[in-house]
Amino acid sequence: MRAIPTSYIVEGSILAENLYTVDGRVLIKKGTVLNDNLKIKIETNRIFTVYIEDIHCKTEVNRLLDQGFRVKGALIVKELFDAAKKNEDIFDQHNALIKYAEDVLYEIRSYQKVQIEYVDIKNIDNYLYSSAINVAILSALIGWQLGLGSDAVKQLFLGAIYHDIGIALVPKNIIYKTEPLTLEEKKHILLHPLHGYNFLKDKNYISAYVKKIVLQHHEHIDGSGYPSQNTKDEIDKMSQIVGLADIYDAMTSDRPYRRATSPKEAIEYIHANKGKIFFLDVAEAFIDRITPYPRGTVVKMSNGMPAVVEKINDKWPLRPIIKLIYKTTSGYYYETIELMKRQNLLIEEVIYDTI
Repeated sequence: MRAIPTSYIVEGSILAENLYTVDGRVLIKKGTVLNDNLKIKIETNRIFTVYIEDIHCKTEVNRLLDQGFRVKGALIVKELFDAAKKNEDIFDQHNALIKYAEDVLYEIRSYQKVQIEYVDIKNIDNYLYSSAINVAILSALIGWQLGLGSDAVKQLFLGAIYHDIGIALVPKNIIYKTEPLTLEEKKHILLHPLHGYNFLKDKNYISAYVKKIVLQHHEHIDGSGYPSQNTKDEIDKMSQIVGLADIYDAMTSDRPYRRATSPKEAIEYIHANKGKIFFLDVAEAFIDRITPYPRGTVVKMSNGMPAVVEKINDKWPLRPIIKLIYKTTSGYYYETIELMKRQNLLIEEVIYDTI
């Protein structure tokens, strides 16, 4: 299976995982043969990336968490954020979230040392809620990588779920606007961490760790972040973990105003900013866990040949084991190459066309 933009769907492609509506119902089932009408249905539901089965790679990408479990979490977050919009108490939703966090952390604990290769497919209208789950999972994995204990990781997970609750208080027309924001609209966005913190600060059933994450997740160690332009010594490391995971998830997700970037591009951005806007150890822990070229990714090599990523090299993720793809009149044949042993052969770019 491999992830492709919906614009690259061709007649006869087979969907490799369920697609869901905003309210958690199955939109199109895994195994469905796609056509132009279904492509329109998918895009009408504001989904612009899908996983398809691929003739060149039969291996399933490790999702870390069952897809249905992710959808369940997104619905809990939606209920939580909807209550916040109405300025209602969220005690019941918080308790449901604690139970969900415990269940998820139990499920993903066995993946503490596994390379992350799954890109979460989101409906744009459901982005805020689905993103909260993905950022929480990524944050927990970074926390474990940095040696945080179970209680700290649980608070990290909860803080990641809550991190954008302030966005729920921003008018919807601003969140989903595709045109450039006005100065006043930008101010709403820049102040969302403060709005989220103010909503939570008097709720004594929510920890100080969570509240600080909500307030500081957009702060950068060079003082270029917001809302308070905090610098290195003023920023809590747990807030930075969530902030970094949030940036990665945002870059690799489709948004109203742009399509997703590749994991490699997002990793390159994080690498370029480690020690600048991100704590060095947090950025390196994250980079160590994320796969720039997930299995099944089809790439163009420096010799002009197409290839498919066959196996991830944990120590050298930019040098995976690949299979060069040769097309013949009777089908395909492949040449397996360990890129660590072929220093003159490089991956140039990810490609999405049918080979």
